[in-house]
Amino acid sequence: MQQSGAAQQNKTLSPIEALALAQQLIDAGKLGKAENICRQIIQVQPAFHPAWFSLGIVAVRAGNLPFAADAMARAASIDPRNAAYHRSLCEVYRRLMRFPNAIAAGDRAVLLTPGDAEAHYNLALALADAGRADRALNHYREALRLNPKHNLAANNLGAMLEKQGREDEALEAYARAVAINPRHAEAQNNLGAILSARGDLDKARACFAASIEAEPSFVHAHYNLSTLKKYTLDDPHLKALEDIAAKPARMDSETRLRFCFALAKALEDVGRYDESFAAYAEGNRLKRATFGYDENKTFESIRGIRDGYDKKYEKQKTSGCDDETPIFIVGMPRSGTTLIEQIISSHSGVHGAGELHDFGAAITEVTGHPSTSNYMEWLKDADDATLERIGENYIQRLRAKDPKAIRITDKMPGNFFYVGLIHKVLPKAKIIHSVRNPVDTCFSNFSRLFNETMVFAYELGELGRYYKNYKMLMDHWHAVLPKGTILDMVYEELVDDQEAQSRRLIEFCGLDWQDACLEFHKNDRPVKTASIAQVRKPMYRSSVARWERFGKHLDPLRAAIEGGDEQ
Repeated sequence: MQQSGAAQQNKTLSPIEALALAQQLIDAGKLGKAENICRQIIQVQPAFHPAWFSLGIVAVRAGNLPFAADAMARAASIDPRNAAYHRSLCEVYRRLMRFPNAIAAGDRAVLLTPGDAEAHYNLALALADAGRADRALNHYREALRLNPKHNLAANNLGAMLEKQGREDEALEAYARAVAINPRHAEAQNNLGAILSARGDLDKARACFAASIEAEPSFVHAHYNLSTLKKYTLDDPHLKALEDIAAKPARMDSETRLRFCFALAKALEDVGRYDESFAAYAEGNRLKRATFGYDENKTFESIRGIRDGYDKKYEKQKTSGCDDETPIFIVGMPRSGTTLIEQIISSHSGVHGAGELHDFGAAITEVTGHPSTSNYMEWLKDADDATLERIGENYIQRLRAKDPKAIRITDKMPGNFFYVGLIHKVLPKAKIIHSVRNPVDTCFSNFSRLFNETMVFAYELGELGRYYKNYKMLMDHWHAVLPKGTILDMVYEELVDDQEAQSRRLIEFCGLDWQDACLEFHKNDRPVKTASIAQVRKPMYRSSVARWERFGKHLDPLRAAIEGGDEQ
């Protein structure tokens, strides 16, 4: 075999020497030349497996993963006891989303070298991507046991635990990742997110700032920090956001839209409302482009519920489940539902459970019908036993949150769809309707990026029409249900007269007054909504009439809300 280069042109190289030269070329980024040498080796010695593996490495560097998998698989078939081949093959198969192959290769690597932390880590990644959570957790932990400095394993372990709702364990894992490497931007951001939800805002801000310092272009940390602060004109973080905007790097649409929301928030805080709205509009446009939404289907369901659940149906006697535990807080998102829950859950007898999907899940489990459908299609024929089972199923789910609480709140705003059904299956449940100025409510939705997709919230016309139909259904519930079934809690009145409205709220819930309900901001329960920062502060008025700062920009929203024709 001839070595490349004029000085060495006539020198014959052994396969090992040629492979070393190929590796030098790979390290230098000269992938074409490296590939040629690997192919020359294989042409002479087809069973020389290191050349097949190096050919796979070249393909990975060149972005040709299918060929990389084939080349590495050939190397592993020639030398099946080479753990490094199987370990790398596990990673390539994972990136190709060929998860059964990835797991098989990872299992083989771990079997051959049980003491290799990287083999366990690669297998854990493949298992996690394949949805095999329990096995993935085990291998992340084993990687950490073998290499206590493996910060990537610690961070990924935290992410998986958090996804399973094991927040305490996730917090510990993220903290470990940060302790190993304080400049691990993703781990700092993840740790900050949990601390933020728990109300430890100063530490959360420090984590987000550390994440940005480690990776100035890490938009997720910029966004998270923006939600926890009030900007001033001389704020260095505002300058950092403007620098990113002035020199836009290549961002995928998800990253770009998140950046737009962060920049818009900062610009709004410093009074640059036209620029702020432009950034909000761009973020919303990008988000709206990521999903389909048939608003007519939603409105047909609302109208079907309204027309089917009339006064005649309401008067039909049913027993339901007479448990008094639930307090439902319904309304539009961003209308004050989190504030109301924070006040109520500051009472020692109340557990604030947050936004639950349990009522819809109870419907589906008992009836087999999807919870998103027009439930009047089956409810009109449902017998008392079915309604009672729905209520009991929901109570069982609710009690799992806290077996001892006198009352448990469920502040899923979208439960306004179910108010009539809630009254049927849980006649003693308390239903609180959060009400806020329509344009303030809608613009507050438009200016937030939700963790869960609120499909109606990212285009002003769609948002206004959704509000209009929501209001129509809530007016209907007031008209057909017995007086006193629903308590309207008006956000602006709560802000203006906190104590009187809070006492009214607690009385409606059937609870004795406790002064702690006036100090809701000291309630350290986890909050996982867009109102994380707001409910950690005493009552304030700055959100009242916020929409007026944006004036004409919101004309399409106002027209949709005020439109005369039913949508």
